[in-house]
Amino acid sequence: MITTFAEYNARLCNKDLQEYFQYLLMERESIENPQYEAAKDIIAELQGIVLLGRLDSKTVIELREQNKIAADLAEQGKIEESIEVIQQILSIYPEHYSAFYTLGIISFGLGNFSEALDRFKEAFEYNPFFTDAILRIYDCAVSLGNTDEALNLLSKALTLQPNDPELLETKRNLEKPNTKKGELSHELLKVKEMLESGNSEEALKRIKSLV
Repeated sequence: MITTFAEYNARLCNKDLQEYFQYLLMERESIENPQYEAAKDIIAELQGIVLLGRLDSKTVIELREQNKIAADLAEQGKIEESIEVIQQILSIYPEHYSAFYTLGIISFGLGNFSEALDRFKEAFEYNPFFTDAILRIYDCAVSLGNTDEALNLLSKALTLQPNDPELLETKRNLEKPNTKKGELSHELLKVKEMLESGNSEEALKRIKSLV
């Protein structure tokens, strides 16, 4: 069983952190593991912040918990409150990739695909091990009808994680023949209508169905 967040928090101050990191990498090879997403997020945090010594363990934990609060507020539609929490995070650590990712989720949910793309690109810039940033960059690129930049960033991510299953799947999707322009525009118009009606979950499913 994958170690819980609480156990991970305790390990942040221990000398066996590198061993724990290797353990998580092995666990992640099992896609069917129900706690796969939790493992993936911890691995990204370890690679992007902890092992590089960018922040002390207490701050890492506090900022992660704040970002979760911000994400929950955004999901509840409390956008202003969510952004306030994110601003507090960035005032402590201006390169906090998860905070930029949450901003991207907010923008995407509002239908601001270009703005969302910029935020996800910042998340990737500050932590190129954060797989979800690339996945969302891909969603934005499909929405905007231009996947060239997404493919370039994906190639960069694959140099760091050449065997990542989600990155490889995204690469296969990007390399598929393009949908006819007229058909794509029609589908994106439907997505736009869904977002305007507040149905962001169905809009995201529609985007994924296009590829």
